[in-house]
Amino acid sequence: MEKTDYLIIGNSAAGINAAEAIREQDGRGKVIILTEESYLNYSKPLITYYLAGKIPIEQTGWQQGDFYSRLDIDIRLNTKIVHLDVEQKKAISASGDKFGFQKALIATGGSPIIPAIEVDGGKKLDKKLINRAENIFTLTTLEDARKLKAYIEKNGVEKATILGGGLIGLKAAEAFLELGLRIELIELSDRILSATFDKQASSIVEERIRDLNSNIFTQNTIEKIYMEGNRITKAQLTDGSNIDCQVLVVAVGVAPEVPFVDSGALDTDRGIKVNQFMETSAPEIFAAGDVVQARDILAGEDRNIAIWPLAVMQGKTAGLNMAGSHYAYGGGFFMNSVEILGVSSISMGLTSLEPDDSRKVEVLSQFKPESNYYKKIIIRENKVVGAILVGAIERAGIYAGLIKNGIDVSNIRDNIISENFGLIQLPADYQKHLVVGEGIEV
Repeated sequence: MEKTDYLIIGNSAAGINAAEAIREQDGRGKVIILTEESYLNYSKPLITYYLAGKIPIEQTGWQQGDFYSRLDIDIRLNTKIVHLDVEQKKAISASGDKFGFQKALIATGGSPIIPAIEVDGGKKLDKKLINRAENIFTLTTLEDARKLKAYIEKNGVEKATILGGGLIGLKAAEAFLELGLRIELIELSDRILSATFDKQASSIVEERIRDLNSNIFTQNTIEKIYMEGNRITKAQLTDGSNIDCQVLVVAVGVAPEVPFVDSGALDTDRGIKVNQFMETSAPEIFAAGDVVQARDILAGEDRNIAIWPLAVMQGKTAGLNMAGSHYAYGGGFFMNSVEILGVSSISMGLTSLEPDDSRKVEVLSQFKPESNYYKKIIIRENKVVGAILVGAIERAGIYAGLIKNGIDVSNIRDNIISENFGLIQLPADYQKHLVVGEGIEV
């Protein structure tokens, strides 16, 4: 059995930042990163840019090619872990390789959620069927994007069907529309991006999509799919209508999944439970990124927030503590960014709160549908706790800073919704903090 000081399972934002943080504290300890993927590293937010043809596959990487050798990190591609024994501190790969470790980090992210849709012939849609199908895809990895792009180009696809109007579905839509494809987007709720957008914000993006000869089916989902051989040909929706399918992308979300850990070996809920040091319930076992539930500073509870910036911070926290530091993760909040053919949008924090005097919640908004402009600021107890920005996202960093730092905005309330709101309107003490302390992107 091969032995190492630090074993990192997962080679994306959390895993790589953990390895880098370990090296900041420990220049000699042996570090091994295992990944079941065949790419050295890539930025997941860029995979739809590659799909859209905006960048070549080589530009999806976010660390230089010498990253691993420069930091003396042993990276093992195509190495899928099938069992992690947290008591014996050893991991076993699908090929039978065994790794003993002093400390380990689980940073395997999430897996696509596959709804159990009826398939003509009596089967149910699942991962195995998607793997066999020629024109049904998920879109959470670079390999997913590569296969989907190759299929579209080889078969001259003109229309794509997307199941799910959340962030993954909208990123797929963005890429398809850039390629000149028509899309048919099917969403169970009454609007797209319903988890973070209200009706006004969704309507701007929905109109932009419909303007491009595409359709959106809300309050609907796929009830049954029809196959010819390994190809989907048609989908039947719950409202009884049928749509022809040239290609189907299943994008209803992702969920933490750790199939290689025995049930009960780690405390889990909506992800692996961790403390502020990213420690799991098992000694010397850490977890970070999309696979965990960690502190949501606005909701006041631990939640699974699967976004890249938090995976980076959690990975760094885990790495520092694995190497002997005592560094606490400060928590985070939801933040999404989507651009549909020139209409940029960002949502952050608690965007679904309604005005409520008893809870001291105020909602300020400006809506200009003729110019694709919408701004909504949610204030609770004189602090910004949420924001939706559509069509003008230049000040997103300022609002994010106000949320993150819990700044009292009672004295700037009258200006906070204006189009010209900027640094000059911020409280004087906070401006001073930005100059001498932590800066923000403006």
